[in-house]
Amino acid sequence: MKKRFCVLFITLVITLVLGGCKNTGKPDNSDISPPSSSPSETPSATFKYEESILGNFHIARATDELLNKYDLFHEYISDEDGDRLIIRTDKAIKDFAFISVNYDDMGDKISLLAGDTLFSIDELSPEKPFVVKLLDPGGVLPAYGISFVDENGVKRYYSINMDRRGVEEAPPYFLLEFEIENGTTK
Repeated sequence: MKKRFCVLFITLVITLVLGGCKNTGKPDNSDISPPSSSPSETPSATFKYEESILGNFHIARATDELLNKYDLFHEYISDEDGDRLIIRTDKAIKDFAFISVNYDDMGDKISLLAGDTLFSIDELSPEKPFVVKLLDPGGVLPAYGISFVDENGVKRYYSINMDRRGVEEAPPYFLLEFEIENGTTK
């Protein structure tokens, strides 16, 4: 038990240290218009990250503006008080599932494990995204994820992670792939 707390504490410290590092690269602000020549106006363009993109997947907070772009969407409510997220894809994928993510403390390594399937559909398409309402448990390790079968017939797993730096520095949520081999992470 002490070993598990020690590993979790070290993981928390590493996350805090890495999370405190500033990204010195400037965001692409090409979509922000230049200041007007009117002296009475003082533009205040603050760049906000709203979605994270990983391959064909996009994850973002589900705003009314974003949801109004779709006639239909799949929805799963894990917690009424949680954040409402939209996960969309650029191309259709097969056997999409929203899953719980468990972990196994294997000494000096923590492995992510696919947990229970909480919601599943045969296909997630660009026309009909997935919306989920979930409560972030507040820990360092992710509690939820997604899985699907890619175009090569390989089952893929991604954890849903929260970035606590703020929308001025990073998207609030992002996906990280984890691989399963014989029931454990590779």
